[in-house]
Amino acid sequence: MRRMTRFSGVVATVLLALVSVGCSGGPPKEPAPPTADEGDAHTGHAHQAGDSQSEAARAALAGLVPSDRESAERQRICPVSGELLGSMGEPVKLDVQGREVWICCAGCEGTLRENPEQYFAKLKE
Repeated sequence: MRRMTRFSGVVATVLLALVSVGCSGGPPKEPAPPTADEGDAHTGHAHQAGDSQSEAARAALAGLVPSDRESAERQRICPVSGELLGSMGEPVKLDVQGREVWICCAGCEGTLRENPEQYFAKLKE
């Protein structure tokens, strides 16, 4: 009986860790380094040419009004998941502590609002 209780505790811990890693299914990913012709002076990140994820991201951003699209393109990545904005559909614009921030999906909102300074630092603006 004691083994079963210990096993249940381990399972619960693992499940909690899996649920808390965010919408990306894992820890935040580092974006690919910029290539010589694709770098972005604002973030230092680049779209990968020909990558279907980048194409899908561009298509999702194209649905935004021009000023929002420009803002999301400048930010480029979700500070919570590290995913390219638009890669999970239309990104979400939030006002957090008076600052406009884009996230890849609604699933990242709670994490961002719980510790905004940690994620603002990742934006390097």
